[in-house]
Amino acid sequence: MKIVMLLSNAFRPDPRVLKEAVILADAGFDITIICWDRLAEYPSKEILLSGLKILRVQNVISSYGVGARQLFSLPRFWHAAYRLIADLKPNLIHCHDFDTLLCGLVWGKIHRIPIIYDAHEYYADLVKPRLFGRSGKLLYHIIRTTEKFAAHICSAVVTVDDTLSKFYSHYNNNIVIIGHYPEKHLAETYNPIFNRSELILLYAGRISIDRGALLYVELLRYLIRINIPTRLLFAGVFTPAIEEQFVIQQSKDVNNSIDYLGWIPYQQMQDIYRAADIGLCILQPEPRYIAAVPIKLFEYMASGLPVIASNFPAIRSIIDETNCGVVVDPLLQPSNIAEIINNWWIIPSIPRSLGENGRQAVLSKYNWENQSGRLSMLYQSLLE
Repeated sequence: MKIVMLLSNAFRPDPRVLKEAVILADAGFDITIICWDRLAEYPSKEILLSGLKILRVQNVISSYGVGARQLFSLPRFWHAAYRLIADLKPNLIHCHDFDTLLCGLVWGKIHRIPIIYDAHEYYADLVKPRLFGRSGKLLYHIIRTTEKFAAHICSAVVTVDDTLSKFYSHYNNNIVIIGHYPEKHLAETYNPIFNRSELILLYAGRISIDRGALLYVELLRYLIRINIPTRLLFAGVFTPAIEEQFVIQQSKDVNNSIDYLGWIPYQQMQDIYRAADIGLCILQPEPRYIAAVPIKLFEYMASGLPVIASNFPAIRSIIDETNCGVVVDPLLQPSNIAEIINNWWIIPSIPRSLGENGRQAVLSKYNWENQSGRLSMLYQSLLE
């Protein structure tokens, strides 16, 4: 059976998409990923060791990110991807994220094949902060309405957690939750945290002010002030990129204690996690963050890192259940958060115990192996 996965980034590779595709390839499906290499940075065609075929659309040059400006380039990507789909003639189309969905739906409905919408997040709320003025408000409502209708006419919707499942269940009866969890082998090795002369704070993922970038800098500044030798690692890229220079300017007095590592390939991230002592996930109270459970939370846990995260309901439920860290009010003064870390620095057995609790939770429950069979079963049911 031929399967096409549609993806609006360049697949370098995208961890969730790769894990799903490998599982399906191992189950005997012929998988081709059609993705959008907006800056033409990667090979136009590629075959991975697992047999996955990658086709990159490179003749539609665009910036990354979300917002109204993508309206001019997205239709051209859809057109290019549509032509590739027509050449492949798949038996099922799997659309990752809303911005590939229209293209997959049109071809799939015309040719009467199943279409899966893989909703990594609620797209309308994801783009809302990037839409301004009356036109932005109008565009938000168009996206919101279109996404609900598209979800309704898809054959199935795959989501990452209970919160998104409840939302999309209003529009589609065939909902499958596949948690965005790490692979079990990442949690198999104990991580000896709080065993260095320097305390290492880590934030992994897209970097922005609303994801806590300035808060982490202020936290670093306060810890240094109370004589805890501390280093802050940012593993990721700034989104939006315009915020990078502002954050660097605001942290110039402690920049010698900050490492901006840039984008790190997924296969190399484990080395970064194991070089840290604390995983930070103090997102600001934006609607798109409040309902989500970020993958970095589980990757911190898999690496045995105690987590300091926002006290949003979905995140709190995971941390309370596993006792893998603490949740804090993201609007709390950094000095209050620093007091928690100072206590850990004085009594390192506390963070070591929290980190080990998280690692054991990944080994027993929050791992990809416990999720992967659900996708193969969904495919079989739709194709039958």
